[in-house]
Amino acid sequence: MDIYRSIFIMLSPWLIFILLALVAKFLIKSAKRRCRTAVAFAAFSQMLLPDPQVEKTIEMIVETKRSVKVTEEDEENKEKEEQPK
Repeated sequence: MDIYRSIFIMLSPWLIFILLALVAKFLIKSAKRRCRTAVAFAAFSQMLLPDPQVEKTIEMIVETKRSVKVTEEDEENKEKEEQPK
């Protein structure tokens, strides 16, 4: 019995990998068919799993807001300068 347990422990990473591959295959097929299961799983996993690029995303948003603010201020300044006195 101890031999079977050691074999199972050695093969468990491969078994987990195969199981995850089968789940991924099922989700890809259901997503192509626009099945509700895939959409619900994607939304649920997006809520629970952390975004690995959160800092980059936040920096991009801040940078975009700054550039929009600068361009709006430039446009306002140009409009004020163009108005006849």
